[in-house]
Amino acid sequence: MASLAKWAPFAALAAAWVGARAALAAPIKVACIGDSITQDSGWSDKLRAGYTSTNFGVTTTTLLKNGDTPNWNTAAFTRSHSSNPDIVVIVLGTNDSKPFNWSAHKGEFVGDYEALVDTCAALPGHPRIFLNLCPPAGTNSHQIDGAVIENEILPDFRQVAAAKGLTTIDVFSAFGGHNLDPSLYARPDDLVHPNAKGAQVIADTVYAALLASFAAGGADAAAGRAGADASTAPADDAPPITPNDGSAGGPSATSLATGTAGSGGGTGVAGAGVGMRRKDR
Repeated sequence: MASLAKWAPFAALAAAWVGARAALAAPIKVACIGDSITQDSGWSDKLRAGYTSTNFGVTTTTLLKNGDTPNWNTAAFTRSHSSNPDIVVIVLGTNDSKPFNWSAHKGEFVGDYEALVDTCAALPGHPRIFLNLCPPAGTNSHQIDGAVIENEILPDFRQVAAAKGLTTIDVFSAFGGHNLDPSLYARPDDLVHPNAKGAQVIADTVYAALLASFAAGGADAAAGRAGADASTAPADDAPPITPNDGSAGGPSATSLATGTAGSGGGTGVAGAGVGMRRKDR
């Protein structure tokens, strides 16, 4: 019995190593909540390796609960919350700029956005939440108002991010900001919906922002830079995050994988450094 007892510490270490390797094999689950910019462009399918991203976009939907087509009332919204994601990326606000939505309900926007964040934060897996600054809008036939997006909705986004200690993803600037890049849009008369090139820009900007956030220390750093825009990728040795597996305490430790952009939700795992950090949620 004594001879067996001396091996107990090594057995425990081996069990821990096996568990860590199993965690590393699991892709990070990303829930992409949005409107037609998410649903139709398919940018969520272009995230790089190491992610399983799910497109929960619903065309024409608003963040406003009292908008003409609230995202809150869709089946996709319910599924996004039941998917137990590790990360939630919210890409809403474009349809809220329509005159009949914004003029009547703009005073409700910040409260509704904070309520949306709260519904995601209350999920069992305690996912990381990122607020996407929606792309600029130009000529279109959808009544979407680019000036309202730039001058009123984006400041509201930043207000919510600061209040909740979250990081924004600056897709607005990635699309050229005030001087939008028309080559990223579907047609000259539809400077709202991204084409394939624009969808890739969104995916790359989101991916870079996720890496930047985790490289800066994850949630702890994000809270210290409340409302900061994240859009620059750090070095490839991405810091760790753990997929939700239903265990108590939410995310723990594995690594974000790096690799070349691909389709299909990025379920492959490219070469990533292995690191560990304390649980922070």
